Amino acid sequence: MPRVSVIVPSFNHAPYLTWRIDTILGQTFSDLELIILDDCSTDHSRRIIEKYRGRPRVSIHLNAVNSGSVFRQWEKGLSLAAGDYVWIAESDDWAAPTFLERLVPILDGNPKVGLAYCQSWIVDREFKVCGNAICWTEDLDPRRWQTDFCAVGREEIRRFLLAKNTIPNASAVLMRRSVVDRVRPIESSFRLCGDWLHWIRMLAISDIAFVSESLNFWRFQSSNARSAPPGILEWEEGERVLGRAADLLGLSDAERDRVLLAFLRRCWRWLADHARTAAESEGR
Repeated sequence: MPRVSVIVPSFNHAPYLTWRIDTILGQTFSDLELIILDDCSTDHSRRIIEKYRGRPRVSIHLNAVNSGSVFRQWEKGLSLAAGDYVWIAESDDWAAPTFLERLVPILDGNPKVGLAYCQSWIVDREFKVCGNAICWTEDLDPRRWQTDFCAVGREEIRRFLLAKNTIPNASAVLMRRSVVDRVRPIESSFRLCGDWLHWIRMLAISDIAFVSESLNFWRFQSSNARSAPPGILEWEEGERVLGRAADLLGLSDAERDRVLLAFLRRCWRWLADHARTAAESEGR
């Protein structure tokens, strides 16, 4: 049985697939299985995937019809996984060779930790590093994500995940399979925020660890999930996520209202920033 099951939910990311898969098979921690899923891609993704058929440790599963949700693909991958730990490696991202070597020992050494994640570089479509994901959390605490930490899961939800999804890229996360199984199935009615709810459900029953080294490369501009400007889908789905989080934590009606109002204001700022940036671009 492999220690780690790596799930690649692929859809229309042909330009990135070879590098994604090769950086998984090139991990310095090699006790893994690779489960490649394709959700009926319309580009040449499947030709690339077929090149890996028959490789040791690799299994390939192709959908005849698009599932309609990446989170249905997450659930399918989990149903096939055999490892103690699970890494959902999105098909447009990639990882440093030491990603698993660094995160596996954290889960090995901390039985209460349900998920460990690392910092991410932000990269563009041309594989160029253009930022660091610490910018996503600096408004909540400018110093916290500069160093490694372990934290109680429910406290992490209260302090940070009730504000926004502070674990914004699944490719940076290694999960303990036994904890994942306790909160399955993955909810598939979301397009964008299903991962946020999944982290909250896991952290309601386990703890969290963070590695400040940037071992993940998050390709921010190639998401298949976003169909509206920032702030719109976040609110439509985030309201549901925060309602579920409030139930899990047993928040009062007044606390719930404060959380939702703060998030609504955050979504409005995202939408306003997007509109301002678009107007400035048009004026150039």
